[in-house]
Amino acid sequence: MPERQRSVRKPLNLPGSKSKADRARRATAGPGPGRPTIARVEAITRAILLEARNEFRNSGFDAARMDVIAAAAGISKATLYGRYPTKEALLRAVIAERVATWSEEWEPDSGPIPTDLRQRLKQRAHRLVEYYCSGQLEMLERLFTSSPSMDELRRTRYEIGHKRTIQVIAQDIIDGTRNQPIPPRAAIRLAEMLMAMLYGWWRMHQEVRRVTREEALAYADHAVEMLFDGRSAWAGAQSER
Repeated sequence: MPERQRSVRKPLNLPGSKSKADRARRATAGPGPGRPTIARVEAITRAILLEARNEFRNSGFDAARMDVIAAAAGISKATLYGRYPTKEALLRAVIAERVATWSEEWEPDSGPIPTDLRQRLKQRAHRLVEYYCSGQLEMLERLFTSSPSMDELRRTRYEIGHKRTIQVIAQDIIDGTRNQPIPPRAAIRLAEMLMAMLYGWWRMHQEVRRVTREEALAYADHAVEMLFDGRSAWAGAQSER
């Protein structure tokens, strides 16, 4: 008698049910039509912020136009407004991005950071005055003055940029004085003094003439010497006259 053939029960194809292989394929597949990749989303954001920065810088806040920014970035106005509902929200994003970018990039990238505290602070000071002389700070100031919420944006710059820079320099001072430890508050005050010397000198001269990179670096070195040596550094200042 022939052996009865066993029937194989096929799985039910119910709505919403997926095999393990199907789920694996879906997990590794790219986004479906119309869904931008993460890289594309990031590229759109960079394009928006770049073109918005140019438009705000060239036209000022009041005259800047969202449709011009969208067209320059290669996106629709709907996409732009979907991300930034108002022109003020877009300006805040531009300024926050500029401050955050500098805050991440201001540390020296040309070789290792010196272990000697004096040389390390000179390297930090060089990066600060190079930033001042690059024109980026003045561009940022123009964005601030064109905004109706200038105080709020200055607070953003203080929290993201200035405060972080002070903390990094203060930590350098703490790490470099372990043999003669100083209180953290004193390290913060020294860091604030160094930044105040650099920015105050640069701003005062920049208002009447263009400060060169070379003279700014020389002043940065002398400011660090003053911080370390106090009155003994005055003789060096006299000899430079």
